[in-house]
Amino acid sequence: MNKDLIIVRQTTTSLRDCKVCGASARYSYYGAIVCQSCKMFFRRHALTEQTLNKCVYDNKCEINISNRRKCLPCRLAKCFANGMHTEMLRSCHSHNNTLTKKRKLIDGTISIISTPAQMLNKKSPPEQISTLSYDQWNLLSTLVYSFDEHSRYSLVEQFIEDQNTLPVKLRFKHSIVTDFFTSIMSRIQRVYEKHRDILSLSHDDRSILFRKTVEYTSSISGIYVLKQTKLLDDFTFLKSSEIIFQPIGMIFIKRIIDQLDHNDTFIKLILAVIAFSTINYTVYRQSTSMNLINIKSILSIQDIYVKLTWQYLLNQCNHTQAVLRFTKLIRCLLLVISMTAEAHESKEFTKMINSVIEQTQQTFCY
Repeated sequence: MNKDLIIVRQTTTSLRDCKVCGASARYSYYGAIVCQSCKMFFRRHALTEQTLNKCVYDNKCEINISNRRKCLPCRLAKCFANGMHTEMLRSCHSHNNTLTKKRKLIDGTISIISTPAQMLNKKSPPEQISTLSYDQWNLLSTLVYSFDEHSRYSLVEQFIEDQNTLPVKLRFKHSIVTDFFTSIMSRIQRVYEKHRDILSLSHDDRSILFRKTVEYTSSISGIYVLKQTKLLDDFTFLKSSEIIFQPIGMIFIKRIIDQLDHNDTFIKLILAVIAFSTINYTVYRQSTSMNLINIKSILSIQDIYVKLTWQYLLNQCNHTQAVLRFTKLIRCLLLVISMTAEAHESKEFTKMINSVIEQTQQTFCY
């Protein structure tokens, strides 16, 4: 059976901010929502980054719409930091170049038929060859876009900006911080509202799976936002957060932030793995039926994301580094479990999680 080999690109036209320079952006290119200018910049320079001159300011330039052309190395570094990938660039180029290259589908992966000279070209080291199939790139691209579409990081920035305009004594009040966390945690659940794998499950399994994993997916996404924004550096925000998560819980959160992987695509993949987890890490809702009907189907879906996560890591680094990053991640997940256990001693946290469930239950499970 012939299959169209297409890199998925969203069709929505909602206006967003470019992750690199802040200009207006509508689409996700090569793994991140960026403007046309940054898209073309990445296409020109990503595969030949070694030819760029070194930054004269120790790679600390701030990239925005006004100065994005002044420091090419820092602009390219920001492209990579925000999730843009050369592998997606290669895949797109290969797909668009059908008149000059022949493709062959072997065991679910794409093999480009090259001349002997091309195959022996030492400028393309083995670690740069994509280990992901086209189906995996499609799945990854869809997942990344779905997260970016619902994360609305611009709203987080607006929240911080609004709070900083207030007098110091009025900033980051407990109720405001609670609403902030509830919003962040609710938004991450919407990633799965129309997720094809979630929709393939029965209503009961969707509901049970959601309740099993909501503390962990929500907490990790919230902690990652804290890592990105460095909000815990603000003493007032920290104190308000301690009311929600308990002082001991905040200690765990700080440790998680210190160890959490810097790659946001990797974090998104891990959230997908956890979202299809059937294990009862801890049980807080004794009255809720937690018996999944089709557990084998759920485990097979989780396996897909586990394999995709591992292949993605191998695509980013060598085998030893991939093992070390996975090991570090496991330590982080154990800390998340400890943090959640401590936070459940707080009525505020329980109330917040119940609010997240209430806000997403209808659209997510029905």
